[in-house]
Amino acid sequence: MLRFLWAHGPPKLKFVLLPLAALAGFSRDYVMIVVNKAAAAPLDVALSFWLPLFVLAFAVVIGTTYFYQITTVMVTTHVTNTVRMDLIRGLMKAQPNFLDRQQHGGIYHILTTDVTTVSGFTSTILGLLPSAVFLSIAIPQLFYYSLVAGLFTSLVMIGGILSYYLQQKAMARLNNDARALEVAYFERVSEMLKGFRELRLHIPRRDSFAAATAHVLHLLRETMIKVNRIYEGGESVVHALKFMLFGGIVFLVPFYGKVDMATTFQVLTLVLFSLTPFEQIVASYPSVIGTLVCFARISELAGKLDRFRRFSEVLQPEPKPFHTISLVSASAIHDSRETSSFVLGPVDFELRAGEIVFLVGNNGSGKTTFMNVMAGLLDLRDGAISVDGVVQTPETMAEYRSHVSAIFSQFHVFKQLHGLEHVPDVEADAAIEKVGLSGITGLTKGEVTRLDLSAGQRRRLALAIALLEDRDFLILDEFVADQDQGQREFFFRSLLPELKARGKTLLVSTHDLHWADCCDRLIRFESGRLTEVAAPATAGEAA
Repeated sequence: MLRFLWAHGPPKLKFVLLPLAALAGFSRDYVMIVVNKAAAAPLDVALSFWLPLFVLAFAVVIGTTYFYQITTVMVTTHVTNTVRMDLIRGLMKAQPNFLDRQQHGGIYHILTTDVTTVSGFTSTILGLLPSAVFLSIAIPQLFYYSLVAGLFTSLVMIGGILSYYLQQKAMARLNNDARALEVAYFERVSEMLKGFRELRLHIPRRDSFAAATAHVLHLLRETMIKVNRIYEGGESVVHALKFMLFGGIVFLVPFYGKVDMATTFQVLTLVLFSLTPFEQIVASYPSVIGTLVCFARISELAGKLDRFRRFSEVLQPEPKPFHTISLVSASAIHDSRETSSFVLGPVDFELRAGEIVFLVGNNGSGKTTFMNVMAGLLDLRDGAISVDGVVQTPETMAEYRSHVSAIFSQFHVFKQLHGLEHVPDVEADAAIEKVGLSGITGLTKGEVTRLDLSAGQRRRLALAIALLEDRDFLILDEFVADQDQGQREFFFRSLLPELKARGKTLLVSTHDLHWADCCDRLIRFESGRLTEVAAPATAGEAA
């Protein structure tokens, strides 16, 4: 984990921290030395010589501590942002069915709580460095002043460490349980936001959902209480040992050796200065256990994303137009954590530039999976996809996808027009007018002016954005399913012919064969296999 944090730290600042930590630790030690020397010196010497040194050392401690803490915050926030963006970039390069297989609550937890916890550990470690430097000098000084005091102090510190160490397995298990319950809670919140209408309509469902959520929160509360019970037990042991240390120095050290009052004062000063850094180090142990649990989840997700990140995605300034896109004995698997795997193919298919192809078939027949393959969003298990006879590889798929715009049955419209920020408002207005949304919503200054639209309006807004992308190949999955008759008439009779006239290639899935005469070819899917209907005129017979 330390290697991981170091790799994600800012290149320059992380090398500044080490000397700052050493200076902060040494300056604290020097203050302690000055105090002890001043205590043993005559008053006039203490005031004339040691007091100025104390003021100087004190100023150095304050200054180095301030700059060290500011630099620590800068490093920690850099680590947080770097780790989050590395994971986000990896997720954005992943296949859709990879995300379908993941718990979205788990991903939220990793990108928020887990990353914050692990990055916060950077701050913890950096905060402990000056303390470690201080103790590495203070403990030998204790042995110098009194062997018995040094041994007794060391035994007390070892006891404090053991009070946490002996409980580490239980703490790790409970932290893991707590994290799993937090993920379950995130999943419940996600379900509530997606299904709030269904919950609002059905009181028994709402009550059952609330009870299930309350049960998760109750288990989380009980688990956190158990974690803190162990933590507070360790804290109590440390506090008890601390008072034993004071008592031992005052009563036992003089008993086992002749120690004058000046030496006793110096030993107590060392112990007082050492207790705070020691408590900081020991108190951080429980957070280390929780951090390791979070780090394991980050590492697990990062490992899964490595296979997507190893391929660079470099685009040509202007992708060359294609003439044909072909699938040769292609098969693919779509699976998620909620459904069993669906196998598409093997499929042999050729799409010619400038044609309109309709896909028909029952629900679950493979149309959407086929469209994901054609969009370059689902890797093939067998076979190949080629453009103008050139087989596509993972390295060339980014350029392939640059030809494609798609609106799937489950789609999302971003508030900001990412990638289209510089489209002139005149073009944006024309696209909005084209899909019949003028006066309802708009695209101004790189943003959507209104997103609270009906399902059909949101789909047409997505189409307006796709038109602004102006790509060669447009994939539309059940686009007219939530459109009224007038919009369907416009879509099939006006928009599709217009796009075809502009040289666009269209792949459209539909259940409505009434419009079959609007396509060049009609493809039927059944159980992951396709059958081509030779001409639109035969579509009625094929139905």
